Amino acid sequence: MRCRPGLLLSLLALSACERPLSATRGVPPQAVARVERWLAGAEVAEPAAGAAPRPDVRLRALGAEVYRLRCTPCHGVSGNGRGPHASRLSIPARDFTTGVYELRSTPSGTLPRDEDLYRTVSRGLRGTAMLPWSWLSELERWAVVLHLKSFSERFESEGPGEGVAVPPGPPPSPELLALGAGAYRAAGCPNCHGERGDGDGPSARGLRRDSGEPIRPRPFPERRFLRGSSLAELWLTLDTGLDGTPMPSYETLPASDLFAIGAYVRALAAAGPEPGPDAEERLGFEIDVRGR
Repeated sequence: MRCRPGLLLSLLALSACERPLSATRGVPPQAVARVERWLAGAEVAEPAAGAAPRPDVRLRALGAEVYRLRCTPCHGVSGNGRGPHASRLSIPARDFTTGVYELRSTPSGTLPRDEDLYRTVSRGLRGTAMLPWSWLSELERWAVVLHLKSFSERFESEGPGEGVAVPPGPPPSPELLALGAGAYRAAGCPNCHGERGDGDGPSARGLRRDSGEPIRPRPFPERRFLRGSSLAELWLTLDTGLDGTPMPSYETLPASDLFAIGAYVRALAAAGPEPGPDAEERLGFEIDVRGR
């Protein structure tokens, strides 16, 4: 079959005149309900660990369209974090052009794996305007991951870091919390997070992101951890750090200390009152779901 003249330029780039892959339009009611449950504190299930589809022209075109529909309001057309709604955010939108990502399963300073980006797209970032897009098809999420990588030359010149394996964690116990309290102080965590994890340590006011914007350690009692609140997720955050922020990697500490600190942080979080709605998450809902 021949391609007829007059087709859109984007379609001419597709091999063998294949029809482009379709991106989901609008936000279906069931998706709205799912995001509202997340706003109320529900966890998003861990995405299935399937292999990423093979990149091709059609997948790249789909990724660009998903990004245009879902991501440009905050991250901008060029991926520099300066979208039309970016100025409304208290926590800046990610600048994808730097190739620096907070959430990775790879060592500090290295690029994330595709699975890391897919997980963030699927589960969102607690305490920020980045909503979970788990209701989009798997293909759409993989496609937008491919598009995100196109903004930084790092992905062309470097491979991802080697994945960090989380060891089996210890069972909860008073001894683990006691070890965690000591390790928390020995590691200097109170300097930023405060003795009780309220984000009010003596260094907190002067903290800045690599980009220069001020950043405040999120109070643990709000129970909104970027990656998640499980002991394994906290261990991974401590081991890999949050690149682009003052939160360093503690990979040199014994694995047992990292688990103990994670358990202690969870205890500090549980000690506070039941948290209410998060303003930044709600703002993301208004921008991305309500379109206002």
